[in-house]
Amino acid sequence: MKHLRNFIYGIILGIANVIPGVSGGTMAVILNVYDDILYAISWKNYKKHIPFLGILGAGVLMGILLFSRTITYMLQHFELPVYYSFIGLIMGSIPMIYKKARNEKVRLRNLIIFFLSFGFMVVVAMLNQDSISGNTLKDVGGPSLFLYLWLFASSLISTIAMILPGISGSLVMLLLGTYTITMEAIATMDLATLTPIGLGVTLGGFLGIKFIKTLLRFHPQALYFGILGLIIGSLFTIYPGPPVGSQGVLCLFLMLLAMILAYIFSRK
Repeated sequence: MKHLRNFIYGIILGIANVIPGVSGGTMAVILNVYDDILYAISWKNYKKHIPFLGILGAGVLMGILLFSRTITYMLQHFELPVYYSFIGLIMGSIPMIYKKARNEKVRLRNLIIFFLSFGFMVVVAMLNQDSISGNTLKDVGGPSLFLYLWLFASSLISTIAMILPGISGSLVMLLLGTYTITMEAIATMDLATLTPIGLGVTLGGFLGIKFIKTLLRFHPQALYFGILGLIIGSLFTIYPGPPVGSQGVLCLFLMLLAMILAYIFSRK
């Protein structure tokens, strides 16, 4: 029964990690497996927890495979409603991250970190006005060494971010411009493209545990203010433009619904 529960939890975590704006770390906290995962995924302890990690990991993989085709189809046929839903998810998660950032007296250096990270995302948005990070493999000219290196780096960074509750790893991929390519590769089982992604996820998992533990222990406010700047700035990056007509009403409704759900969910 315990193994079945962990497998089901893994499926839920996998689905959560596919949706930009939904934090796999927050979901793990809600499911009460976050501490177990932090303890198990380390160079010192992982051998003793191979059954737990294997069953949970199998569930995560199942959840990702089940949902990747759905999200790929939706991005291809309902792009604006999907991105407005993403915007709502991001906006709904901002109060929770802000609350974590204000858990002590605010230091000037941490405010500077916020503005620097926010400014960075605004610059990224300005440099990518012709794209909302939704390029497919065909859009970027097909496979290349640079693409594989970028997929490795982005998956490593997004995995490290995913470990922290409140931060969506898939959102980070979206911001780095590799989300659609990754979902497309998973949906079509493109092994050549999945290889650098898988290597980045594996390395990011082990490095991220140590990195996040260190930052949360010694510099929690700086970490959360940096994250807050990136999250708010990301709204400029993924904004797809104004919708019109009946689609506009649908987009605004989905954005509001996603914002409310994300806020309620993050408060848990």
